[in-house]
Parts: sequence; C-alpha cells; structure tokens
Amino acid sequence: MKSTPKWEIFEVSFETEEHFENPFTEVELTAEFVCGRLSYNVEGFYDGDGVWRIRFSPMAEGKWQYSTRSNLPAFDRRTGDFVCTPPVSRGPLTLNPQFPNWFFRGDGAAQLIVNDGWFPHTANGHELPFEDLEFQQPSKADFDCFFDILSEHGVNMSVGMSELYARQAHITDTSFVWPWRVVDAENNLIDKERFNLDFYRRWEANLEHAKRLDLFYAFELLYDDSLIRPREWNNHPYNVKNGGWLESDPGTQVCWRNLYDVNNMQSRKYLGRYLRYTLARLACYSNVIWEVGAENANLAVLPERMLPHALMPVEKVAEWYIYWARFINLHDPYGRLRTFGDTTYHPLMVRAHGNDFVLTQDPRNYPKDPLSYYTAMRDYGKLYWQFCRPMVIGEMTSSNNGNYERERRMYWIAMTSGYIMGRSDRHFAPVTNGKLTETDKFSLDGVPVIYEYLRILRDYVEKNVRFWRMRPANELVESEGLTSTLAAEDEEYLIYFVNGGKVKLTVPASSWELLDPRTGEIASQGASPAGTFEYSAPAKDEAHGDWVLHLKAAPAAERV
Repeated sequence: MKSTPKWEIFEVSFETEEHFENPFTEVELTAEFVCGRLSYNVEGFYDGDGVWRIRFSPMAEGKWQYSTRSNLPAFDRRTGDFVCTPPVSRGPLTLNPQFPNWFFRGDGAAQLIVNDGWFPHTANGHELPFEDLEFQQPSKADFDCFFDILSEHGVNMSVGMSELYARQAHITDTSFVWPWRVVDAENNLIDKERFNLDFYRRWEANLEHAKRLDLFYAFELLYDDSLIRPREWNNHPYNVKNGGWLESDPGTQVCWRNLYDVNNMQSRKYLGRYLRYTLARLACYSNVIWEVGAENANLAVLPERMLPHALMPVEKVAEWYIYWARFINLHDPYGRLRTFGDTTYHPLMVRAHGNDFVLTQDPRNYPKDPLSYYTAMRDYGKLYWQFCRPMVIGEMTSSNNGNYERERRMYWIAMTSGYIMGRSDRHFAPVTNGKLTETDKFSLDGVPVIYEYLRILRDYVEKNVRFWRMRPANELVESEGLTSTLAAEDEEYLIYFVNGGKVKLTVPASSWELLDPRTGEIASQGASPAGTFEYSAPAKDEAHGDWVLHLKAAPAAERV
C-alpha cells in the first residue's frame, strides 16, 4: 500500500484515449477521501495528453480510502487507498483563537513570520535595463535562486505580485503569464476556455521548491488594481480584446465597475472556473496562502480627479471580496489562509469573512522625515491590533531602497509593535545573472545586508522570545527617545530603541540582556529586583544607534 506523510501530497492519475474538444470543461472528476470520521471532497484537473489528476494532502495519520465520481464512465467509481504516515514538516500556516494576532503551524506551535513582501513587483520603466517594462520575466531558476537566498537568511514568507500583473504589452515568457492558454504572445491574446499548463507546472515547481525550504508563498488569485490603469487594462487577460470576458467601463479605457459587479455572470463563470482549476492543482501545497487581491488600497489615496471612474462604495468592493473568499473556501478542502490583499484601514474589509489576516501597505500619508515615519509605523501596530488577526505589510513605500539601516529599524519596530514588516517597494526582477538584482542596482559586493539583519532578528526571537503571548504595550514604559515595546505584562518585555534613549518601567524580579541587532551579539546583560527598572541605551549615528532590550521575569521560586 502506498504511503504519504501527513500534509504532503498523494496523487493519483487517470488516462483515456477518448477525444474531447475541450477536456478542461467536458470532463468532471472528483474524489472523496475518507479516514475514520474524516471526509474530504477533492476536485480533479486535466493535465494534458489525455491525463487527469487528483491531488490530496492528508491532514491525519492512518489509512485513507478514496472513490471517484465522474461523468466519464472510465473514471467513475474508481477506488484506492493509502496510508498517511507521521509528518516530515510542521504543517501549514494556521491561526489560533487564543493568540489571534500571530501565526501558528499545523503542529500547534507558534510560527514567527519573517516576510520579504510583494515581489517580484513588475517594473515601472526606470533607467536600468532590468527596470524596463518589457524586461524578461524571471525564470524558474531565478525563483529558485531568490527563494534559496531568502531561506538562507531566515525569511519564510514571500507575497506574489506577478500572476495577473499586466504591465507588459508583449508576453516574454508564456510559462510566467497567463493562467489561460496563450495563443498569441506578441499581442497578449489568450484562450479563456483553456488553461496554460506550462504556467501551472511552473508554479507547482516554485511552490514545491519553496515548501522544501519551509517558505510560505501568498499566491495571487484575483489581482485587480491594474484594471484601473489604461495601459495595464489594455494588456490584461480579462479584457475582451485580449480574449477575456470583461468590457471596459462605459466611457473609459479601464475596467473597474464591471469587475466589482458581483452579479456579472461572465465573471462568475470564468473566474469561478479559473479558481476551481487553480485550487485543484495548487491547494494541496501546504505552504500556499491565497492572496485574493492585491493593491486595491491604492484607490483610497489617489485624488478623485485622477480616477473619477474608479471610485465606488467600499461596501461594493467588500461584497465582491467576500463572495470570492467564500467561493475559495468552498472549493479548498484544506482551508488555506486567505487575505484580501490590501485592505488599508477599512474595518468592513479588515473584519470581513474570508480575510483571515491583514495584508496591507504602510500608510500612504506617512511623514517623510525618518523619525516621524518610525513613530507612525510604531503606532500602526496598535491601530491594527484591535482587529485580532495577524497583520502583514506587503511593502513599505518610504523610499528606503538601498537604505538598509532604515529597513532594519522598520522590521524591529514592526516586531515590537505586534505585526510583520515587508521590504521596500522594488520594481525590478528579483534575480538576474544568478544573483539578486538589488546587488547590481545598489552596487553591492554581495547579498544586501538587510537579509543578514533579518536572520539575526529571526534567530533571536525564535530562540528567546515567547512573542505569541505578547502585545504592543508602549503605555507600560516611560521613554526618553523613540522606543517600541512588545510585552506580556509581568512576564516578558521586548523593547526596541530606535536610536538610543532611556526607559523606565515596573517589573517583577527579572533577567535582562541587550541585543545588538546589527551583529546578533549580546552587548550586556544582568538581573533586576522587583520594582522600577531603568536602562539607558547609547545613541550613535543612524547606522549604529538602535538596540533591543529583552527582559524576562525570573521563575516564581527565584523572585524576591
């Protein structure tokens, strides 16, 4: 009997020589997987050359049996079994209602997420070759290299922004775009009735490689922001002129109102079919997260004179997201986490059913000077903490590209403010010539030092901090200079000095240590009796002035 470890992938295939005009739509295939009282229905998919597949990721150890249902007699009532053996990984990313603001794993343990952010973020057309809009899309080898570098430095999340991004007028790599079969790459023409097997095989390989590295990937399903820009809507596969199904909004060169019409039967048909096929192929990967949308929050900050055609009530947008989030949940047997992509501070969107965690950007009205920006981002944590779900920054847009001292500060501010930072906005390919493109852009000797800073952050917090029990708690600390505090009151405190300063707080008998976030070394340490604790951290220049103070209450038997 075949065996598959818990949370890994069991696959069974079915073949026929029977001819179909469109095998993607003419053959229906599902299977029910049963283990004791557990029962899951899984959809199959066509994979070319007369082959259909069903994939299943078992969530419990033991013997599983399956039986198929199909409108094709040769595939109907097929049965089989396999044994689910103990896991070889910690399982998918999950949530824990007891500690709702942090991520957990399938094995029940808390998971510290160190996020890279939205990348590859399509080029804007700047002066360097790899920033050109028509620059060659990243290859499978590029993604492998990118994921390897992230993993080597402790980064364990990347957020997609490429699957439906339509800035290129010509398709430079048909395995990169689109999910639908490409029939004319030069003119961006698709066949909306059939899917692009090369695209899905490419993403299966990407997800498998990331899974081996224990890296989570937020897969972009319904990218929408590009439809408000004439150039991108002109190139988008949804557009009828490119073989899609959506017309431009009346009197405009964009599509927005038609997209967010939840009663549009054409969208229900083609988006529904696309989602079901994607879920059938990719939901079995335990490291996948569903990014239902992406940058819709851009609309909230652009002046009306620029996008009068795009403005619509947030209730209408939320209705659309909720509809598709429920659709995804209905067809995903594993309940992979979903996020709406960029909610900004809209309680209706943040709290909506199906928005399992907040994925957003830094506030677009941020102040330009660094100290005010750091303060705003510290306060961002408390603002979102009330929603009782993890908050992840997709990108920070504070023009920090190449300023790794600021980026390091932003990650530690986020950590001690109860949320997860993302890297600066990078509009270029992730890897060129076997190395990070960023290395060439900023004339660096090797991997940008920010990744070493992130490795230090993850190593220290994972080994030393019970972060999942903690909350943003700046009110517990009197501070001279900008600090940010994460705390479980009377148990543990993690205080970040942005550039030196002094703190005073009331603590039980505690041990403490001062971490240098640039090197990972413990600069000093000691013990404090119960009562008022004061500490002054040295202030230096912007490159060397930040410190992390960590206090832990002594065991009860040792307290005085």
